[in-house]
Amino acid sequence: MPMFPENLLPPLPTQACRDLADLGRVLDAVKPLKARHRAELPGNIRLLSGLLTEDRDDLGRDYMGDPRTLSAYLRYFLPWNLYRLGRLFTGLDLDLPENATVVDFGAGPLTSALALWLARPALRSRRLNLVCVDRSPKPMREGLDLFRAVAGEDSPWKITLVKGALGMSLREKADLLVLANTVNELSWTRRQDLEEDASRLAQTLLRGLTPAGRVLLVEPGTRGAGRVLAAVRGAGLELGLNPLAPCPHLRRCPMPGREPGPWCHFNFDTAGAPDWLAKLTAKADLTKRNLSLSFLFLAKGAEPPQGFVRGVSESFDLPENLRGQYACSSLGLTLLRHPAGGRGLVPGKALHLEFPEKPERDRKSGAAILDLPAEKKKP
Repeated sequence: MPMFPENLLPPLPTQACRDLADLGRVLDAVKPLKARHRAELPGNIRLLSGLLTEDRDDLGRDYMGDPRTLSAYLRYFLPWNLYRLGRLFTGLDLDLPENATVVDFGAGPLTSALALWLARPALRSRRLNLVCVDRSPKPMREGLDLFRAVAGEDSPWKITLVKGALGMSLREKADLLVLANTVNELSWTRRQDLEEDASRLAQTLLRGLTPAGRVLLVEPGTRGAGRVLAAVRGAGLELGLNPLAPCPHLRRCPMPGREPGPWCHFNFDTAGAPDWLAKLTAKADLTKRNLSLSFLFLAKGAEPPQGFVRGVSESFDLPENLRGQYACSSLGLTLLRHPAGGRGLVPGKALHLEFPEKPERDRKSGAAILDLPAEKKKP
């Protein structure tokens, strides 16, 4: 069984930072732009950003089939997603044996495959079978060209492209089943009552796994995505498909995303992101001071270790010269408290603490209050 990750979002490995820094050059070689199209790129990035965030009803199902939006995605959204997924893939136990099968539903331009290659250098020499599934073949073909340019033609990874959708029957069972930026695009995620659809999805995921297989779902760090993943988590628990991360327990999710309470998502900085991407972001009049994601890492029969609490929110001011942050533990919603001069947990970091039998409760949120131990002074 994979190890419980105590730090979900560590810095990218040095080699991954170098590879991302070189990605702009690789994109120019694989997908060259004419001068006119390069001049239009910042505006197309801005347009697609609005469609993906505020105007999703105007976003077509196969929006990456449009050359303008595909180019914007490959040059801007793909690299930022590689950075975002790369940080997460670095922190999770994603070791895979020789000849393991990875199935990626909603593969798009092979974002997950590229992120796995960048973030897990130990896997680069192993024979892996990657089955990439998407409704639109063109982005997958573009992604495959990019993967071959990044990994080299002699990469031992065998990549099979399949035109299809989530839930389709595949011959292969997955040792790792990935859905990245996929679940939030399903129509049922806009409904108030998610339980029935989440149950069907959990059953679909379970059917697609080998006996020791794992599922990784990664979504934007929005309230809506957090609400959907909490519903899928609950449905998975009923089937014995338990969280390996981020949850440090198997109880009901204390951050289900319902207004006005908190939802499970993690903000993190952009340290190590390539300069060329930062410059393109500025040209598009967009900002990326930090990134955010929600995710679930599931496995049959997983059992998180006891006594861990994971920081989720940023720190905020409390009365009496104190600071606090929302966290998750087997006590339910947890408020970590520390002196104003100290530091809380980095979002995504887990810490082992002694839990009192009857913890103090926060009057506003009902959260169990735990005091962080004092920081040890360096000699």
